[in-house]
Amino acid sequence: MKGKSSKPHILLITRNLPPLIGGMEKLIHRIALGISQYSDLTIIGPKGCSQHLPNHIKTIEAPKNLAPFLFLSTSFAIRELRAGRYDLLIGGSGITALTLYLLNRMFGHRTIIYLHGLDLVVDSTIYQKVFIPCIRTMNSIIVNSQNTKNLALSKMVNESKITIIHPGTDLPPLPDSSTLDAFKQKFQIEFEYTMIFVGRFTRRKGLSMFIENSLPNILAALPSAGLIVIGRAPGDSLNQQGEEQRVAQLASNPLVRERIKFLGQVDDEELAHCYALADVSIFPLVHVKGDVEGFGMVAVEAAALGTPTVAFDTGGVADAISNANGMLISPGNYPEFSAAVLQILTGQKPGTASCLEHASQFAWDRVNDRFKEVVLESTT
Repeated sequence: MKGKSSKPHILLITRNLPPLIGGMEKLIHRIALGISQYSDLTIIGPKGCSQHLPNHIKTIEAPKNLAPFLFLSTSFAIRELRAGRYDLLIGGSGITALTLYLLNRMFGHRTIIYLHGLDLVVDSTIYQKVFIPCIRTMNSIIVNSQNTKNLALSKMVNESKITIIHPGTDLPPLPDSSTLDAFKQKFQIEFEYTMIFVGRFTRRKGLSMFIENSLPNILAALPSAGLIVIGRAPGDSLNQQGEEQRVAQLASNPLVRERIKFLGQVDDEELAHCYALADVSIFPLVHVKGDVEGFGMVAVEAAALGTPTVAFDTGGVADAISNANGMLISPGNYPEFSAAVLQILTGQKPGTASCLEHASQFAWDRVNDRFKEVVLESTT
């Protein structure tokens, strides 16, 4: 272990870190960077994560695949706790609950777990019978939305343990028109009105249902509109209910195929340009048993670039959208969803300033301050 320090010694165990890709991975990465500013932090994470973390964070890598990660991360944590002093153990998601429970029983360390929604409802009998009871034993539980809190309460988690801390966002400068023109030319984007979808191709995200039930009507009203799609199949997610083939099939329809541009996975700068270029972000979520949208990070990311969002009001997305940055639609009401998208595309929308003000409430410094309060309270 490290030498004596006035900072608390914290062990964070999480599979949700780069090089794995996704909203949870981005979230836990930023949370880890924040925690490292006021603690001596050690992370047990997926293979390759050390390349994405600063040198002052000690890293121990376990295999990326779920089962080997769970087994070896537990073994590595036991070795760490036997070798030196730690003040607190943190789990990045519900899949670490069994590990934290065992470590608490063996060494007596206090525990915090961060829950995201899916890790409460995942459709697995073993998970529900083993991991959920372990979650109940945690000393503190942080959740990403009111909906996730409600799910935790439905699993008989003690409400006094729960703190809601929403995910955060960067507040980048808005790109200028010449930058956006160069971006459009690079990717051959020629839409007069631009929609954007960002997310994995999972059933929950609802892209195929949107292409089938809303996009043709939007294009009938605004033929020069188009949809930019950013994302990929769910290779590393806990729930892999993918629909890549269904999306491809629907996108080949002559009515829509010339009006959809698939960009795949893009880097952070290109994603920011996409958000800034778009007139509206679409978030056509659908309810899927054993799956849930815990928060709605893309709506906040879009707002940070001045772009409003239209979303179905399901899962935790209501915590990410208000009248200041978009519109919430009754789940499954595709005519209303289409009308809301058209309303925003034609200029009846929250303005850039309103979206930016909304996004500022989720700035990373605010999120990390909230985490700091909970973490330091747990170490005293």
